[in-house]
Amino acid sequence: MKKALRIFVLILGISLPMLASAQSALTITPEKPERGQVITITYRPGSAGAAIPAGAQDISLVFTYSTFYELPFKLPLTKNGDVWTTTFKLQRYATFATFYVQSGMLTDKPAADQHYAIPVYDKGKRVKSSQLHESYSLSAQLGKSPLLRERQRELILAELEDHPDNYEAQVRLVANSIAGTKDAAERKKLYNESDRIIANYFAADPTNMGRVNSTTMGYLIMGQSSRVDSVHKVVLARYPTSDVAMDLLPSSISKEKDTAKRILKLEHGIAVAKDKKGDGVTALHSELFDYYAARKNTAKALYHARFFRNDNSPHRAKTLKDIAETLTRNHLAPDTALKYAEQAYQIADQFPVGVIRYFPEFGYIPGYVADSTRALKVKQVKANLLSAMAINHLSKKNNTQALKEANEASALSDDKQTLINTGYVYEHLKMPDQAHNAYWKILLNEPSDSSSLAASKRNYLAYKGSDAGYQEKLDQLSVILKVQMRTIVKKEVLNLAGPQLNALTDLQGKPVTADQLKGKIVIMDFWATWCVPCMEELPYLQKVYDQYKNNPKVMFMVINSGARNTIVDAQKWGAEHKQYSFPLYFNNDPNIGEKVGFTLIPTIAVLDADGKMQFRTVGFEGMVLERKLSAQIDLLLEKM
Repeated sequence: MKKALRIFVLILGISLPMLASAQSALTITPEKPERGQVITITYRPGSAGAAIPAGAQDISLVFTYSTFYELPFKLPLTKNGDVWTTTFKLQRYATFATFYVQSGMLTDKPAADQHYAIPVYDKGKRVKSSQLHESYSLSAQLGKSPLLRERQRELILAELEDHPDNYEAQVRLVANSIAGTKDAAERKKLYNESDRIIANYFAADPTNMGRVNSTTMGYLIMGQSSRVDSVHKVVLARYPTSDVAMDLLPSSISKEKDTAKRILKLEHGIAVAKDKKGDGVTALHSELFDYYAARKNTAKALYHARFFRNDNSPHRAKTLKDIAETLTRNHLAPDTALKYAEQAYQIADQFPVGVIRYFPEFGYIPGYVADSTRALKVKQVKANLLSAMAINHLSKKNNTQALKEANEASALSDDKQTLINTGYVYEHLKMPDQAHNAYWKILLNEPSDSSSLAASKRNYLAYKGSDAGYQEKLDQLSVILKVQMRTIVKKEVLNLAGPQLNALTDLQGKPVTADQLKGKIVIMDFWATWCVPCMEELPYLQKVYDQYKNNPKVMFMVINSGARNTIVDAQKWGAEHKQYSFPLYFNNDPNIGEKVGFTLIPTIAVLDADGKMQFRTVGFEGMVLERKLSAQIDLLLEKM
């Protein structure tokens, strides 16, 4: 029986590419790809089994689960005759990925509850964690299907048969078993088993930070988040001089209200640490640098900077930039601040952009960042550094150089930090018109920034001689912002067919009907209780809701659609967050992301009165959301 189960699991793991090949719609070569090999994916629109017609203008591969971190989640295919292809090299850490093919609102998958898959092999055998990660991918394919837990269990068992030492799979198997039983005695037995697995794993190397993190991950998998702190306390109590203890020390003393006591503990940690050059001690020096710089203690700030300035990780450019900017912000040691700023400027092209993961077995792994995004960030970093140099040259009375650097920074970027710095330089060089312009640019993006508003007015008075006309400029500001945003949103109109929304309910479980949406502008925000960016977005969403809540032509639907959320989670969250008055809903459709066109949350989709999707914003964009969403609604209201 075990052998039969094993064969079934293997088929589950590799059948998707084979199925695609049989249909002739999509092929993946090689069939059993290995790390370091180049993969070619070929799609044939219009062929037998293809959901996308031959005349498609653009086709993309959309990853729904992936450990191919350096690839974008949406990978365009290139047309070559009658077929569309893409190629990429499997990274040294790759394990597994799933995807579907998309063209506009059309998607192609092997089946309604399956996505195409790329399992990674080593000499014909799945690499470690490949089948475990495949089990994680199933939630995006099966949603809340009753088959999900058992399918995941089969893959975890297969993973452990190939790699019995896979600690994460061991813990996941126990968690899966607990989810499958309601017997109190059996659940207790299983929790005891998870405790044994996690404790043994931790005890094997308790002063290894990677192992400590995996230990806490184990407790989080088991839903025992309260035990994370206990692991840290054990490390601090039993191994107080280890580098891991040094790394945990700042957070452990963060609740200490007496600043002097907190600093003494940080300094004591450095004094007793076994590894004076470890990452943990480095973190303590960084904390103390910030503390002494803020208190204008130049000697001690520079002393502690010496211990982490030689960062050899991918974060080195950021480390040097942070030191320079901290010294500049506190007007300390301009010569030293200039040295750090110049060093950072020289390696600005290496500035970390996007997520950089670290795995003990693979080292640092950068996430995908578009070339245009990277180029823009590098320009911003250079402008920040040039403007910081300008402030330090100003401190050294080298006004000519300060002006040169301020002008160069202004030409590179209009980000807020650069504008604050250049505004400061222009003001101190008695150039109030340019200072006013710098602060005014900040207000064009953040009209509620009180410090920039004060600086803008102060410099306006200095070069105009009176405040005559300034209030008129302020009145025009809101008009300018609306016109700017209106121009932007007009270019973002999608005019796509609206998604089929047949599995939405309110929080009482009452289904949402098509008649409720008919003839209205519908704002759908997809979120989850565990999604941090979603939580950051909600205050801005509430402000927009307050603007239109009395308009019968506008309907807000804040839809809980997280894979790990239930309607009870949504109900509990709503009861605990009374500051939000927008209406909450719950999604029961596992394919809602594909229907609306997103793989990340939060996502906001805006439907017009005819039910067409006119706008879609994937991810949290910050405070601009308030103006952007309002402009989208106003534009659609005008057409009614």
